[in-house]
Amino acid sequence: MQNKSIYNLLILVGIVVFFAACDKDFNEIGSNVIGNDHFGLIKDDSKTVLAYNAAIGQVETSNLPVNSLGYYNNPFFGKTKASVVSQVLLDTVNQTIGTNPTVTKVELSLPYFSRLLSKDATSGDSTYELDSIQGFSIVSDKKVFNKIKLSVYENNYTLRDLDASVNFLDVQRYYSGETAIFDSYKNPVRLNDDSNLNQNDEFIYSAAEIKTYKTVDGAQVVDTRSAPGMRLKLRNNFFQDKLFGAGAAGKLFNNSVFKDYFRGLYFKVDASSASPNQGSMSLLNFKQGKIIVTYNITVTSSTGVVSTKERKFAISLGGNSVNLLENENSSGYNSGIASNSNATTGAYNLFPKGGEGSMSIIKLFGDLDVRGYSSAGTPTVGPNGIPDELDDLRNPSDGKKLLVNEANLTFFIDKDKMTGAAEPNRIYLYDLNNHRPIIDYFLDFSVAPNSKNNKFVHGGIIEKEAATSAYNKRGIKYKVRLTNHIMNLISKDSTNVRLGLVVTESIGVASNAKLLNSISGANPFNKYPSAAVYNPLGTVLFGNNIPATDSNYAKRLKLEIYYTKPN
Repeated sequence: MQNKSIYNLLILVGIVVFFAACDKDFNEIGSNVIGNDHFGLIKDDSKTVLAYNAAIGQVETSNLPVNSLGYYNNPFFGKTKASVVSQVLLDTVNQTIGTNPTVTKVELSLPYFSRLLSKDATSGDSTYELDSIQGFSIVSDKKVFNKIKLSVYENNYTLRDLDASVNFLDVQRYYSGETAIFDSYKNPVRLNDDSNLNQNDEFIYSAAEIKTYKTVDGAQVVDTRSAPGMRLKLRNNFFQDKLFGAGAAGKLFNNSVFKDYFRGLYFKVDASSASPNQGSMSLLNFKQGKIIVTYNITVTSSTGVVSTKERKFAISLGGNSVNLLENENSSGYNSGIASNSNATTGAYNLFPKGGEGSMSIIKLFGDLDVRGYSSAGTPTVGPNGIPDELDDLRNPSDGKKLLVNEANLTFFIDKDKMTGAAEPNRIYLYDLNNHRPIIDYFLDFSVAPNSKNNKFVHGGIIEKEAATSAYNKRGIKYKVRLTNHIMNLISKDSTNVRLGLVVTESIGVASNAKLLNSISGANPFNKYPSAAVYNPLGTVLFGNNIPATDSNYAKRLKLEIYYTKPN
């Protein structure tokens, strides 16, 4: 019994040590879970890998779990403006308003993604760091975000639930390139028209704790504290008329009626004159947004005394939403895509970029198919639909089947092209033929303290060089393990599907969004991973087609297979 207790204790200690080891910076080089020694294994990195690019065009951006909002000028890829349209919903339907309602204040709040760094024991003030925001300068080793122009308008375009063009048998889809439609339907009166320019023309994402105050014994003291978020003052007279005017009669009865009456808000972004060349872009969960309308009503007591009473009216940013993206691609990005999209030779560079961007398509073992093998393992003449390199692995000349121990695709970053650019934390490799993850994704149950680093054995997480500041670290490479995928190709005759490579914001999201126009080619497709849609970043990687005389030849894309053979 005592031995069993000691055994259980050792297991517990092992688990604690394992997760403590995991609780490190996954971006550091050399943080691989599986070592790189591979003693006693045979390494084969001679097999053909063809990788090339495809621009995806407009992509479905309706009802994403998070949305991009801002303006970001990527040093390599170019400029992107991201705006959002969101429906609004009543928190309380058919609410009793009261007599002579008069709006005194309207505030919109929307939390940022942030983490608590410290809390001052004396003042009670908290220090936060914002997450998922690009476009900043480093001042005293702290991020200072660039300004953008933010305008909030009433949206008058109906965001339908179902698609009328197919007799309401499918959901209505909205796409990234539909800015002109919403521009033409917006109410031109800007709702965030406060004289404080930080509310509009010089809006800035701030990591400051949000505090409200109250007066106690003649002195102002902190009343409430909140994590960082957007706080916008909206026009009182607009909400006075919209909620309490003559046209509002019967419109607050339920949300079906209300959504048709008040069709939502349009958060439109442009470059700020205070920061015309580089703004900032954040990921936000708009469904956490709230509008609080404060208003007074007239109250008459039983004795006839007339007074005012303050009330609140709450509206949420719920229902349907659309992320609108406007790209001004750089000449380098456009020419890079055009010259690196050959499916036969592959590419020198790969350009996976999120949003309305691009992806890479990968074919393992090449296209050469001039022979096959009989059921007895005898070579046959003529193509059989399987690349010859894969056929040879399935049918080794000595008759000894390969036992695959590990297989990787390593993507080195073109650091020259990515100079000064923010780098995506992770790339995602998936089965492009069937638009689903490969088997290694499903078999990886590894969990990290930061959920963005889950499935770290399967990998795809950026590995960075050492640097004095966390903000100065540059990416070196991404490694994706596809051991089980290769095992199945060799030993179980699985189909050698094309693989897609994209940036991802969340490895836990494996759903797909529709493309407005299918990607043409021998095997056209019209889907794209959803988590790539709401990642605004991109990276430049080395592909397979690098001449042997090129200085970057050693960084070319290779498939590395480590295997053993039975005696």
